[in-house]
Amino acid sequence: MDEYQGVARRTWRRTAVIVAVGLIVGGTSGWLVSLGESTVTTVFTTTGFAFSLGGIAGAFSVMATSFRIAMKMQAPMQGLPRPERQMIGRAIKTGVPIEPAGSELGWRAFDKARFMAVYQPLALGQFLLLYLGIIGPQLPLLIRDDGLSVWIGRVLCSLLVVAAAVVTPLLLRSSHRARRYVRVASTSS
Repeated sequence: MDEYQGVARRTWRRTAVIVAVGLIVGGTSGWLVSLGESTVTTVFTTTGFAFSLGGIAGAFSVMATSFRIAMKMQAPMQGLPRPERQMIGRAIKTGVPIEPAGSELGWRAFDKARFMAVYQPLALGQFLLLYLGIIGPQLPLLIRDDGLSVWIGRVLCSLLVVAAAVVTPLLLRSSHRARRYVRVASTSS
């Protein structure tokens, strides 16, 4: 698993650079587009362009790695009947290793938890960056005089913020449970 943790670390380093470049290029483009406008319009346009380009570029950077790890994450569950898959899911959720420690099912649960511990933070980052990229183009619409575009932008931004507020704790909790299972299963075997 050290291989995949290393891949995840490299992905985060690469994504940080890509997001920073995207924010700078997007912000500069937004500023150039809004030259001559009011200060508020310039700020919202610059911020919107920066969020849009930085968020989308970062999400695509994480996407390739997260898809690859997601495919590997399915391998420990292949060929198992539904009750055993559910047993593995419950064991990871509760943090209680499957007994006996060296059994095939125990090893599969351990592998699944290790992949989840790497995948969940990547999925959360991808999710949040994608939402940032979607919210970005809506920011300049929030201050327009056109009533329809303002309301569409407000509703979309509100829905995305609420979705992020709901999903983020769920993914963080899942990641924490997977790391806890790996820690507990490592010490018990």
